[in-house]
Amino acid sequence: MSEQWRVIVEFLQRTDPALLEWITRKMFNHVRWKGAEEAAALLSPVARVTEELRNGEENRPLGRLNHEDAQLPTDAVFELASRYMSNEEILGHIEMWTTQDKVAFLVHLLEDQGSSLGDITQALERFHSLALDESALPFSVQTMIRVALLRRFFTDQIDYINSARSVTTVRDFYQLSRSLVAPPRSHGRLGGKSAGLFLAHRVVENSPEFQGILSDLRVPPTWYLASDSVLTFIRHNHLEDIYDQKYLDTDQIRQQYPHVIQVFKSSEFPPELRKGLGAALDDLGEGPLIVRSSSLLEDRTGAVFSGKYKSLFLANQGTKKERLQALQDAVVEVFASIFGPDPLAYRAERNLLDVHEEMGVMIQKVVGRCIGRYFLPSYSGVALSYNEFRWSPRIRREDGLVRLVMGLGTRAVDRLTDDYSVLLSPGQPGLRVNQATDAVVRYSPRFVDLIDLERNEFATVPVEEFLRECGSELPEVRKLVSILEDGQVRRPRGLAIDFEREETVVTFEGLASESPFLGKVATLLEMLKSHLGMPVDLEFASDGEHFYLLQCRPQSFSGATAPAPIPRDVPDERVVFTARGNVSNGHAPDLTHAVYVVPDGYAALTDRTTMLEVGRAVGRLNKILPRRKFILIGPGRWGSRGDIRLGVSITYADISNTAILAEVARRKGSYVPDLSFGTHFFQDLVESQIRYLPLYPDEPGNYFRDEFFTTPKNLLPELLPEFGYLADTIRVVDVRGATGGRTLQVAMNGELDEAMGYLGEPE
Repeated sequence: MSEQWRVIVEFLQRTDPALLEWITRKMFNHVRWKGAEEAAALLSPVARVTEELRNGEENRPLGRLNHEDAQLPTDAVFELASRYMSNEEILGHIEMWTTQDKVAFLVHLLEDQGSSLGDITQALERFHSLALDESALPFSVQTMIRVALLRRFFTDQIDYINSARSVTTVRDFYQLSRSLVAPPRSHGRLGGKSAGLFLAHRVVENSPEFQGILSDLRVPPTWYLASDSVLTFIRHNHLEDIYDQKYLDTDQIRQQYPHVIQVFKSSEFPPELRKGLGAALDDLGEGPLIVRSSSLLEDRTGAVFSGKYKSLFLANQGTKKERLQALQDAVVEVFASIFGPDPLAYRAERNLLDVHEEMGVMIQKVVGRCIGRYFLPSYSGVALSYNEFRWSPRIRREDGLVRLVMGLGTRAVDRLTDDYSVLLSPGQPGLRVNQATDAVVRYSPRFVDLIDLERNEFATVPVEEFLRECGSELPEVRKLVSILEDGQVRRPRGLAIDFEREETVVTFEGLASESPFLGKVATLLEMLKSHLGMPVDLEFASDGEHFYLLQCRPQSFSGATAPAPIPRDVPDERVVFTARGNVSNGHAPDLTHAVYVVPDGYAALTDRTTMLEVGRAVGRLNKILPRRKFILIGPGRWGSRGDIRLGVSITYADISNTAILAEVARRKGSYVPDLSFGTHFFQDLVESQIRYLPLYPDEPGNYFRDEFFTTPKNLLPELLPEFGYLADTIRVVDVRGATGGRTLQVAMNGELDEAMGYLGEPE
């Protein structure tokens, strides 16, 4: 061993003097760093000759030495090194620097701004074929390569890079590149959703918990479409005029968007991308797929774009040609979602309209199993670091929140009129939102989303029907359901459940109390929050055997909003409404207008078209009323999907300027506010600082002065003459005009679980 490094130096002197010259410089710098004062003497000949060449003129260029005279003496440098380093150390450093030289091709390529994703993929293939030990490289080189790869594949955001560089390896990017579809000479990236999932998975796999409570965590097999694929598609079909879409009025965008989708679907898919999608299908197989958006702007702090872009499920059945055509259609529909009304309104509100946007796409295998004619996971859901809805004073904000549903997770992230999710707190696993039997039954999930393999489509089936047909085959079903018997809800007894005879309720009680599920989620949330330095919003699913992470992004949260004092000295005639139950913190001062969708008026509408017009009218009012100076009050659930008789159908673009979104629940109707905490809709409200307030006028301790909204002059016919026929359904009140100059003040106190809307002098 003692002579081995000398043998290598002598060998390099004969075969690769340029490499030896570079290693000599590295060794010289290293021994100087170790404190070898004698090293200065090795520089003195060069320094002396350089001084002679100067000739006393500071402003005259130096003369040039011969190459040989300017070099450090190899023998002297290594002899000096042998005094300060062991033979093993010298040999180790020579091997490390030799390895560094072997990967110089990758370093140079990553430094070249003109290199394409294809070039980098080939370089990663070459790196892999060399079977080099990445850890043998100098730490600085390892870090530089990782940072360059993170920038090239994902983002320039320094917070992301700082979080990711310590948990990634070159091998991770090699594996990523083998599942990548990109145009020729692509300079695209994989987008925000891909970046979040990649980093979260790396953090977990580098944690001690991955060998313990998180040992069964997986990420579904995934292929990626580079973000500039959409640009290639648009250029290939001469659709460049589509970019004008973002400067249109919201109503025009909404009107033209269905046409945009069809234009995209009827256009030709570029051959090179079609070939890549074919390879993805061959690798992913014939099971169901989900095609998910992953735009460059998506999943960033302060602008996560929750639910703004498309995610589409494919049953992926049939011939290869049929499956490929269905996949192409889904991809171009995701492309087209860039130009939808909601994302464009969202971008405009955050001054991102003129920021360059591209759309990456993730193609994932759907988590789940075949059960009869269906394919579905046992359960899916959303997990949040911060709980913005605390149904018990014992729950802290940091205890987190989980929304759980049976089957696909769509019903956990969407806002639906006809169904509910089960809410749990990982930090307080014993506390339930609903305690009474009737409440447990009433607010239990009633439908399950799944893939119908026979019909080759996404489908929704009543839970009761699904369990009767397939319940005994669903993994972990005993942990998901409870039995309703003699007016009580109990856990299943024995090993089997008779779904034909026993009445079941989806409660997830066994999952919460008899499994490590909530502990696993709590660990995952805390780990990711700690490593990323911010609260996170996760999507997950389980096939009954493994726990799958589907998405990780920054959580939209309201910050340290203080509880507003509830005034106790307001005269009764100036109180407009009070609320108790499910109140968060907030204060909305000086509201000058109120928009009230009259519950009886809305219920009297007889056709869906007119109900949709109510939503359109609200959207128009959202544009013309003063921003954050009006309150929207309506029956049931704003933003409903499905049965819009139970709530006004609007999207984010229709309510983006309001200060408060209030939902009124009346006993005589079916209008029940949905505590949709954790859905995309609710995240929009939190992120935009729009306060959400459920109102229960018929419950004890609550008050709602209906005549305040129905008696004053209705401004709707003046503001929107074309919607004047809806004056019995939509009331627009000028608060100052109706009260002699007062404004509506709304105080919300989550600690007291109270809120009050009252008339006061302008602040």
